[in-house]
Amino acid sequence: MSKILLLFTLFFISSNGVNSESCSKIRELLGDDSITVGGPHNDICILDEPSCCNKAVENALVEKTRDILKNRVFLVLNQFYQTIDQDSKTKQSMLTKVITNTNLSQTKKVSLAEKFSAYQTGVNSLTTDDLDDIKTASAVGSLSKILDVTVSSECQNLLYFEMESLKNAELKYLGSILLMLRGYNILTTVITKAQVPDLTDECYIGAVRGGLREGQNLRHIKFGGCELCHDTTEFAHPCVKLCRNILSGCLKGHIQIRDYIQYLAQYQIQLNKLVETMTKERDTATASLKAEVKAKLSRDKEFHDRCSALQGEQESGTSTQYDWELSYDEKDARNTLDSSWLCTYVFSGISEVNCWNRSAVAEYKLSVYEYSDEGQFMNPEVPGDGPAISIEDQIEQYKDYKYKVEELSAGRDVLKPSSASAHASSFILVVLLAVFVT
Repeated sequence: MSKILLLFTLFFISSNGVNSESCSKIRELLGDDSITVGGPHNDICILDEPSCCNKAVENALVEKTRDILKNRVFLVLNQFYQTIDQDSKTKQSMLTKVITNTNLSQTKKVSLAEKFSAYQTGVNSLTTDDLDDIKTASAVGSLSKILDVTVSSECQNLLYFEMESLKNAELKYLGSILLMLRGYNILTTVITKAQVPDLTDECYIGAVRGGLREGQNLRHIKFGGCELCHDTTEFAHPCVKLCRNILSGCLKGHIQIRDYIQYLAQYQIQLNKLVETMTKERDTATASLKAEVKAKLSRDKEFHDRCSALQGEQESGTSTQYDWELSYDEKDARNTLDSSWLCTYVFSGISEVNCWNRSAVAEYKLSVYEYSDEGQFMNPEVPGDGPAISIEDQIEQYKDYKYKVEELSAGRDVLKPSSASAHASSFILVVLLAVFVT
């Protein structure tokens, strides 16, 4: 009788797809050969029949997932960071050349470099005198480079009016580079803040239930989940809709961050076009000044006598060439924290049909919820709030940055010192006059 009961039990287990002799997949994943089939004593996996997973195995799956999931989720975000960092370094080199190509004193160069660094963090400590110095010195430097001679102070004074267009072009060029570097500073800070907090326990539990995994081959499993509890011969990929709900739920604390990464990327792309435009305007103004110098040498005897060296024996006529194509676009920015893209790109083992739906191989019938605060409130796979991430300071910096991008687009100066103190002084003067009159 007991033998019949034993045979019946073994038949029942095998008919439910569980290999009672091995549990090889879950053993391989966790490196634990002691795992065997047991009753449905589960807290996480939604299983109604005996399986290879008990509460201890479930906890081990959660820890395995915790060790790997965060890095996998932020893989695209890291790649985007590396991409923008490359262009940030290019723009930084352009800024360095603005200073080094001038004849300013070393003390003044150091002072301006410090103020340029401050501007990138949102602090404009540049004075009117600073801007006059740098635009004049930059204009003289550009003229000296194209003529391949040193422009003396005397000749510079005799070219005062002719140099105005180049001075203004130099200032706009400088402003476009500094503003783009400020945008990168805000963007990298936001990305860094996105990766600091841990994901929630609900996220890791949802990932275990969903069986998210990297790659298509079982030998390349990085972490697995509840579908391994069955230890079936056939391997079932997670349902794509399940994956999207899990990852968007894991990232519900990052909704605002994704929005601002996309906003910043859009404005950086716009700024990059402005940097290109300002560079061309600067080159055009330099070429025009060079032509004016040649004409003035031939028609103005006093200028010729004092500045004949500007004729130059050799003229370089060359300027530094830049590749204006960015390595990213708005789609790349949006995809950094997009659940659909992450499921396809990072967790490539997903399926529309014959997939693991968190309890069996079948269709996932729940809705996919929108990646918004309202949509994620209803997320069935990852309940609760996401990690608390504050980017209020970066949002305030973004508002000022956005305003300046629009100002630069309209052709206005974005480096001029703040006029707040001037307004305050005027207001105080009006108040004092009012008091005196009354």
